[in-house]
Amino acid sequence: MATTSRSWFYTTPDARPYMIEERVNHSLWKNRLQGLYMSCVHPFSPIRMEGDWNGMPVQFEFQPGQYFILRSGREVRELIGVLRQVLLMRPTVSYVDATGFHVVEWHTDSGAERLHQIQSNNANQSVRLLKKPSA
Repeated sequence: MATTSRSWFYTTPDARPYMIEERVNHSLWKNRLQGLYMSCVHPFSPIRMEGDWNGMPVQFEFQPGQYFILRSGREVRELIGVLRQVLLMRPTVSYVDATGFHVVEWHTDSGAERLHQIQSNNANQSVRLLKKPSA
C-alpha cells in the first residue's frame, strides 16, 4: 500500500487507529524513514500519534487539512525534511516547548494566529519563523 498525505492529511481518514497508522507509516517509510513506527493514540480530530525513532520520542498531532505538529526529543533536520516532502508544504514555525520537546508546526492557513499564541507563551523558547505568514 503506497499512500500519500492525501489519504490522511488532506482528507479526513476514518477514525480507525489501524488504518491511520497504516497510511501515516507507509507515507513515512516511502520517504526513507523506515526506522520510525507511529502508533495512533487518539483517532479523532485532532489525531495524535506517538512513536520512537532511534531512542528519541516522536509525537504527531494533526487536524486534517488544517495543521500538523511534530514534537521530538531534539531537532532532527532529516525528520523535518521528510515531513515537509510528505505534507507537500513548508513548515511555519519551530520552537522548544515547556516540556523540552522540539516542536515544528505546519499550517495550511497563514499560521499568523498560531504564531502569535506561540510567541505570547513565555514557556516556549527559541521560536523561529520558518515561513512568512501571508496576510
